[in-house]
Amino acid sequence: MKIDDFGFGMIVIGGKSHGRDVFIFPDGAVKKRKGGFWMFGNHTITREEIAELLRSNPEVVVVGTGTSAKARIADNAGLLAREAKIELIALPSQQATKVFNQLESEGKRVAALIHITC
Repeated sequence: MKIDDFGFGMIVIGGKSHGRDVFIFPDGAVKKRKGGFWMFGNHTITREEIAELLRSNPEVVVVGTGTSAKARIADNAGLLAREAKIELIALPSQQATKVFNQLESEGKRVAALIHITC
């Protein structure tokens, strides 16, 4: 599964446009992120959200923290990934989408949560 495009308020994955924050799983499944302001996810990536990604047995988890990197990973969420010995990469979303695609092209099992606004 490839991220085709990203811009403020939208992400295109596998040819399908999404207007919400998304989870992307190693098997190619895409799921809308719940909660937060209007239809967009909030600015805290929770332990439960990281746990959901970890259940998909990834080698790497990529978190896109938004176009201005306003989203943050909760301390206990980052700790969960470290305890599971899973690499957690958090970058502004534009960079995170590129890293996701690079890791995917290398054959890695990558999961992601991409925040599409600020």
